[in-house]
Amino acid sequence: MPNEGRSKLDSADLNRVLRISGKVRSVFEKYEQKEGLNEAGGILLGNVAEDYVEIMDVTVPNRFDLGNFFSFVRARIPAQLRINKAWKKSSGSKIYLGEWHTHHEVKPSPSLDDRQMIAKAFKETKMEIDFLYLIIVGLNGTYWVGKQTGNGLIKVDNFEIS
Repeated sequence: MPNEGRSKLDSADLNRVLRISGKVRSVFEKYEQKEGLNEAGGILLGNVAEDYVEIMDVTVPNRFDLGNFFSFVRARIPAQLRINKAWKKSSGSKIYLGEWHTHHEVKPSPSLDDRQMIAKAFKETKMEIDFLYLIIVGLNGTYWVGKQTGNGLIKVDNFEIS
């Protein structure tokens, strides 16, 4: 049965603004991949409204994650536990919105591995939304933001960071 009676929060509204909280921006700044540091990353958590999506929280690397200068692989089980906890604590309003990680470049862009990772997450994740975000944190406060849908990964320019 399609959607099992649940309504999807539709990604078709291209005017929906992505809001990234100041708390999240601070985490991104802390983990910026300066010279000699490994890639870092985690999951994006937040809520979806009619005219915006807000990323309110992110996870940070833990001892189960694998990172080196050129890649970051997030451990699945600790991330899922964090998603479940956020969802339960918020009575279902804070949900998984995607993935983030760092690149050691001023103009970050997704690699083929990044594109495959977010497409796989989109395909395999059971969720109320029909999109996921991918944020790549570059050097000097730069970002690449993409939105994965059933039609692929597209760059998003309609975002604001508080």
